[in-house]
Amino acid sequence: MIISPSFGIIHKTGRKARDKCMEFIDKLNYPCKLFRRVDLNRIYIPETNCNKVIEEEKTNITSGGTDSLRGEFPHMALLGYGPNIKSAEWLCGGSVISERFILTAGHCLSSPTLGQVKYIALGILKRTDPPEFWQIYNVKRIIAHPGYKSPSKYHDIALLETDIEIAFNDQVLPACLHTTGEVEDILFATGWGALGHNKDLADTLQNVQLSRFDDKECSKFYPPHRHLKSGYNSTTQMCYGDRLEAKDTCSGDSGGPLQSKNYDTFYCASIIFGVTSYGRQCGISAGSGMYSRVQYYVPWIESVVWP
Repeated sequence: MIISPSFGIIHKTGRKARDKCMEFIDKLNYPCKLFRRVDLNRIYIPETNCNKVIEEEKTNITSGGTDSLRGEFPHMALLGYGPNIKSAEWLCGGSVISERFILTAGHCLSSPTLGQVKYIALGILKRTDPPEFWQIYNVKRIIAHPGYKSPSKYHDIALLETDIEIAFNDQVLPACLHTTGEVEDILFATGWGALGHNKDLADTLQNVQLSRFDDKECSKFYPPHRHLKSGYNSTTQMCYGDRLEAKDTCSGDSGGPLQSKNYDTFYCASIIFGVTSYGRQCGISAGSGMYSRVQYYVPWIESVVWP
């Protein structure tokens, strides 16, 4: 049991992922604890020895996404590849879920041309943010799900361990994992991926609201083929997208989270329901992307992160 000044008595359940989430929310400075009802038009940015409240304006882009605000998704990670940090290319996303671990996709563990993932960047909103905004960690350990076999998209989920403990602050905070209950009909995907088919990578972190597709629709979108020999698997995968507009995750968004943004709930932090895995040509027509279903993998995640 946790006695929290913010939330009262919090009963532990024995589900390690949920209990650790509650501990993080109790101990760390999540925005909703400061404002009770989070107002993402008023956020903190780090300055010299102080914090400053500012206002930022969201700008819609043509691919269906929206510029995120600084501190809106403090669990977001950007993954780097290459021989050294100066020449690193930042090609995949991920999510902070503990003091030492990042959740990402199995196919993000290496690049065909640059080799294994080596760096994790936290605390940034833009790729062009000044150096003082970047928290950069070396990857100490790479843990793919034991069922993941490239180039298959089954069990496309993995964990990265940092070389040192992550320094949490207003811009770097862990997300929670979806452990029980049904998935939500509306979720948000985030990433610094391409702004559309054959378009440049985003400078500013993008977020896009996506709707859930049922299993029949997913099976139609993802029939058996070389990356999915048995087609869509409803136990380990799920589909989200848009039936009317070209809203989707794109190249470079892989490994990033599919999450809730309902900060009025008890959780106070984003809850990760899926990991961006696979899709068709993004930004061309309405449809869905495919995501690894986090709830199915919670026992494996707990065995690695909180053994």
